[in-house]
Amino acid sequence: MLVTNGLTWKPHTHSGARPDELTKYMRGLFDINVIANIHLFNLFLPLILKGHAKKVIAISSGMADPAFVKDYDIAVGSLYATSKAALNMIVAKFSAQYKQDDVLFLALCPGMVDVGHYDNGTTIPACSEDWRFVC
Repeated sequence: MLVTNGLTWKPHTHSGARPDELTKYMRGLFDINVIANIHLFNLFLPLILKGHAKKVIAISSGMADPAFVKDYDIAVGSLYATSKAALNMIVAKFSAQYKQDDVLFLALCPGMVDVGHYDNGTTIPACSEDWRFVC
């Protein structure tokens, strides 16, 4: 079994105020969340194919779910969400390709995860008024 995750996050929007910065940030997100996972899948596939637990799990995000974003009007993280949506499609394509080999590719969203950004005792934004729908 292989479990992958790639993450970089800035409270960045899709604003065109600084197009060069937006392009650089988006390319970085795709490098981490999409391209790196493709390379990792390809690198480990020979071992996965020989193994007993033929599973590849990529950590995705609810931010990549169009219905969730639309239903709750989530405007933040548009570039991050786009890169995770692309990861979801890559996982689906690998799944279709390796299904006949009994390899399960799955994109999984773990939900809200405390990654230590708020260890200073302040309120975690996920439980603030702006994020009430996730709590």
